[in-house]
Amino acid sequence: MSAISELLRTLTALAVPDAVLRRGAALRGTAFFARAALRARLGRGRPFQMVNVGACDGMLFDDATPWLHRIPGSRAVLVEPIPYNQERLRANYPDAGRFVIEKLAVTRQPGSITVKTFDPAALERGQLPPEFIGCSSITDTNLMSGVNVWGEADGNFETFRDFIRTIEVPSDTLQSILDRNGIEHIDAFLVDCEGADWEVFSQLDIERYRPGLIKIEIGALPATEIGQVVVKLKTAGYDVGLYAEDVWAFA
Repeated sequence: MSAISELLRTLTALAVPDAVLRRGAALRGTAFFARAALRARLGRGRPFQMVNVGACDGMLFDDATPWLHRIPGSRAVLVEPIPYNQERLRANYPDAGRFVIEKLAVTRQPGSITVKTFDPAALERGQLPPEFIGCSSITDTNLMSGVNVWGEADGNFETFRDFIRTIEVPSDTLQSILDRNGIEHIDAFLVDCEGADWEVFSQLDIERYRPGLIKIEIGALPATEIGQVVVKLKTAGYDVGLYAEDVWAFA
């Protein structure tokens, strides 16, 4: 996409009235990224920095990470444990100097952990729905365990049971990842971990980093953990909104 087209996209996002933005959390998120893009184009402020845990390929079903391509000089730590997605992620974000890929899962203790995922060859051949590319999980989510949503109680379960794979991946704590990458500030913090989202977000030192935007998928979380996500955000003084299965929060 040309620089002019990107600029027009940014200006269009900024033109949405505040009264409209207040009605939609995702719209506010778009405006947040558009403002960051405009500041970067004008050479104002420090480089924009994102931390995305569960980055998948950084494009598929993702309305936030692709803004890295529209924000000049942006940087990111992209955490992704699945090898198939790691290859796609690097292809989409080839500048290794700006976009670091941490090839692991976030856990409370360093080491390794088993992850349920889908056969990459079947995904590549199109034998599975494309959304399965982003459905790997370290937790026993409904996707894998059979409680609603493509599980054993679903008539479609037998069509993909044989494609589920269990692999072992390295893991580390969130703070260790931030420390070794020299992260001193975070502008946008994203979590999409198919049921392990509170496991990750609970580790964020929110007062230390104070991200301007936090986006967390809550669709696979139990009600108690959804509540913990919201309480942590509200206690820290964030303005919280919901859109689909995501919580969007603004400092």
